[in-house]
Amino acid sequence: MMNHDIISSDELNEEEFEITSAEAKHCDGVNKIIGELTITNKRIIFSAKSREDISLGLDEIELVKSNKPIFSMKDKLTIVGKKKENIFKLNYSEDWVSLIEQLLKTNSKDLE
Repeated sequence: MMNHDIISSDELNEEEFEITSAEAKHCDGVNKIIGELTITNKRIIFSAKSREDISLGLDEIELVKSNKPIFSMKDKLTIVGKKKENIFKLNYSEDWVSLIEQLLKTNSKDLE
């Protein structure tokens, strides 16, 4: 996938569609990279101009959680995958957790 700010429908896989997206910061150690976090019906994608896209298939996600640190403007969304933990700062992380958990339930039923 190419580096950019917005996922276009041309870059989505067959039978894949965007559900929601928002500006987010990916926290990678001391680096905080601003980009776009997108949820599709198949995966979660973080796109930024300054780095390669991060793409997590729903089947790769083991845990998702929200945390709002005291005195922080943005919530933290933590997505734990089979290979790595990714932390994003964005608004309304609890809503994102609910949506991702619902997609994970739906995805696991589809695989049965």
